[in-house]
Amino acid sequence: MLAMTSEQLLSHLVTTTNRYLNDELSSTCWVAYSGGLDSHVLLHALSFVREQLHAKLQAVHIEHGLQQDAQAWPMHCQQVCDSLNVPLTIIKVNAKAAGGDSPEAAARFARYQAFANLLQPAEILLAAQHKHDQAETLMLQLLRGAGSRGQSAMPEVSELGEGQLIRPLLVASQESLNHYANEQKLQWIEDPSNRDSKFDRNFLRHEIMPAMRKRWPSVDSTLSRVANLQAETEQLLGELASSDLTTIGDANKHLVIAELLKLSAERQRNVLRYWLHTQGMRLPSERKLRQVQTDMLMANEDKNPCVAWDGAELRRYRGHLYAMRPLTAIDPKTTLSWQPEQILTLPGETGCLHGRAIQGQGISAKMMATEVISVMYRQGGEQIQPQGRDHHHSLKKLFQEAGIPTWQRDRTPLLYIAGELAAIPGLCVSDSHAAAEGMAGVVIEWQQPE
Repeated sequence: MLAMTSEQLLSHLVTTTNRYLNDELSSTCWVAYSGGLDSHVLLHALSFVREQLHAKLQAVHIEHGLQQDAQAWPMHCQQVCDSLNVPLTIIKVNAKAAGGDSPEAAARFARYQAFANLLQPAEILLAAQHKHDQAETLMLQLLRGAGSRGQSAMPEVSELGEGQLIRPLLVASQESLNHYANEQKLQWIEDPSNRDSKFDRNFLRHEIMPAMRKRWPSVDSTLSRVANLQAETEQLLGELASSDLTTIGDANKHLVIAELLKLSAERQRNVLRYWLHTQGMRLPSERKLRQVQTDMLMANEDKNPCVAWDGAELRRYRGHLYAMRPLTAIDPKTTLSWQPEQILTLPGETGCLHGRAIQGQGISAKMMATEVISVMYRQGGEQIQPQGRDHHHSLKKLFQEAGIPTWQRDRTPLLYIAGELAAIPGLCVSDSHAAAEGMAGVVIEWQQPE
């Protein structure tokens, strides 16, 4: 297939970019500019047609700092942007890989997190991935055993932060970009890591894809077409899952297991993937997903199993499935001193406490003002006589009555006044510590993270 001419490339960029811009809003069109050939072509071409765009053009460079040579890259990018009269924002990120992560994945995550934080509503970010990148991404996903979502590879448009990520060059070949760069006599950065075949994408790019193109010259277009078809399949599966979710989901974004079990095993996995995606969770492997079906959906009612994977946990309680981030442990011996006029940050990423003055409700303001206040956690055997009840009750009984999931009980803060359990925030106040009608009181509010 012949490469795009420069005129065709410019025309395509204007049409595609303006399709995603709202000309009624004062917006910004950002270009993800690494300094390499592809992003340089994108930035240079857009600067040439900026008067035809419905937005202000700006560039953003992410400084990873992973290589010694990379320290000079921001300077190069700044010089190029100055020559094009395009404002440049440089963002430094920590792209070091944590345990178990690949350097590529860590750098990509840090880069896109920075982009997401940058974008404001109605703004778009243009990235320079092209047809060859799309083909490589599909091949990598196939080799990883990905399903239709992974095989959709890179969409032309996707949500990113409060804006959108646009890939306007997915129809352009690498040859088209090379032709433009040489014609315009552009100077770009060559990242030496792009030649290192220890990275999967580089091995595929330099060892496998050239041989495939020699045998099947149209392989990039064919693989791009496959990715588009898989994207259509994924859209249909998403529509089915969205419909199923209206039946099996509850108002608190949990799943009703009895309703989920009415679906076929395949539709169960489909809606589970969709639900987890809407919750912002990383998707589990196929093995983990089937473990959810066997260990959680089929568990006895009195069991509360948990299936965990990187960055996510699924738990079961009273016939519902809960999706959440992994819980941070809290030392049950933790004791926190507190002044009610202050906001108290709780351990284990469980939120904060603050007091709100109100007449005739909550804890007696006089007691709060004159006695020592502390926050502790359940260790077993605690009892409290809730306001309006005749007897003391165990915390276990009160938690069961309130439907507090088992994993939240040891993470629930307990308020003590002068060494006596005075309140369980969000649940009850001790009868002996409650504010009398017409008297000053303090309601303890527990603000939990979403």
